[in-house]
Amino acid sequence: MRRVSTSLLLIFFFLFCILTLRKIKSWYDNYYVPYHPNWVHLPLPSHPNSSQECAEHVKAAFIYSFNGYRKHAWGFDEVQPVTGGVRNSRNGWAATIVDSLDTMLLMNLTTEYQLSRHLVATIDFKKTFSLVNVFETTIRYIGGLIAAYELTNDNLFLDKAIELGRELIVGFDTPTGIPLQYVDFKKRRAVNSRFPGSSSALAEIGSIQLEFRRLTELSGDPIYLEKAQKIIDILQSQDVELSGLYSVYIDPKNGKFTTSWITWGGLGDSMYEYLLKQYIMVEGKIDQYRDMWLLAVNSTKKYLITTGNGFPNMTYLVQWWQGKPYYEMSHLGCFAGGNFLLGGKFLKDDSLIDLGLRLTDTCYQSYHGTETGIGPEEFALIAPDGTKSRRMNRKQRNMYFSKGFYVTEGHYYLRPEVIESIFYAYRITGDPKYREWGWNIFRAIDYYCKTPLGYSGIRDVTNPGSGWDNIAESFWYGETLKYLYLLFKEEELLPLDKWVLNTEAHPFRIGGGRVVHSRQFG
Repeated sequence: MRRVSTSLLLIFFFLFCILTLRKIKSWYDNYYVPYHPNWVHLPLPSHPNSSQECAEHVKAAFIYSFNGYRKHAWGFDEVQPVTGGVRNSRNGWAATIVDSLDTMLLMNLTTEYQLSRHLVATIDFKKTFSLVNVFETTIRYIGGLIAAYELTNDNLFLDKAIELGRELIVGFDTPTGIPLQYVDFKKRRAVNSRFPGSSSALAEIGSIQLEFRRLTELSGDPIYLEKAQKIIDILQSQDVELSGLYSVYIDPKNGKFTTSWITWGGLGDSMYEYLLKQYIMVEGKIDQYRDMWLLAVNSTKKYLITTGNGFPNMTYLVQWWQGKPYYEMSHLGCFAGGNFLLGGKFLKDDSLIDLGLRLTDTCYQSYHGTETGIGPEEFALIAPDGTKSRRMNRKQRNMYFSKGFYVTEGHYYLRPEVIESIFYAYRITGDPKYREWGWNIFRAIDYYCKTPLGYSGIRDVTNPGSGWDNIAESFWYGETLKYLYLLFKEEELLPLDKWVLNTEAHPFRIGGGRVVHSRQFG
């Protein structure tokens, strides 16, 4: 009996060791991926012969990424671009495919598009393993489906967008009409956020308006626009600390803000973006959107725009915290340069164009000034009077007085915002230096982020050996590569006076849900 017990113990111990080793390997594969510099490919040319050659390189990067996804993660949300594993971060509805349908169309990738369309037809949005994020689902899935419909007139995409929109409406079932962060599709109920105090985030509630307006226009059902517009009316009625600028957290039960934090970066960013883009989308017929955006911009100029200590020629867009400026910027906030440029173009205001260009320059410097040539998630400055909002170590101090900024969070997630602003800078000025900037960024991304199966984020842009993160979110396909491709193509491909791009870079036709049949999408 004792021998049997000992044998069983040894077997259980052996199984325990195997399971533990598997968990360690899974953790290693997912959370630490050693970096192998330039082991897959050679650097791209520093001076390509033409912008068309640049566009072809970007297109090749999309195909390379898509092929890795197709081989290892077809039908899942994302491929892990180093290990070949899969991630379902967006409910398992093939986010990479839906988010990049319009990219394939713009790049004229017929084979990839047809394969993707076939898969989209099989998606059942009522089947999901997790809570559904109202904001992310709206900008990626509904935005991607609407854009694909507007570019093709294929009713499959419109039907899918409406199907998903009907499920999301449950999220607005609150005393104020401000949506909760999640919807439980199985129980058909709204679910509180994971933010402090179960608050809703400003960017999330204020960045569904383009998609919901277009859903109403295309479906004839007024509910989508009614829900989205109510949020704008609530925001406009608020008594706020800085006129036109809103705190990032709001209580969906009573409509009151729950923090003093104001930012054009994450949690605030796309609400301001959408105020302007709603005005453009309705062809300037609703002054409310313009007036709210200009109020926000004027307060931003007064309270949040600054130069740096020792760097009077650099322009920064800082944050607001507890009644004073917080001297930090983020990659997400670098969309603002493009937003000001777009506003300057449509409102015929050269001062806005100048501000947009200056901010875009600073955001480009956040790339140009790192060891990899790639920009960080967050970076900070010293105020003209010497005020610092973050402690600095010696490396950061040396970096600031050399580059005009210092990195506070060095991760790069394959984000598009700096490229987005460079795209608008080129489209609005025609200055070829912006194409050069875009190419410099793409070369750096291609060199440091390219993996055997696609492209991955990296952990520290100031340390070329810091390691890949093994993540490629769907916006890499839907935004980053799309903005790069559009930067190097001529304006006839999505002209800004005919199309407005949502915060996931999905194009909606200005003036209503009319369908265009031209392959050039002019």
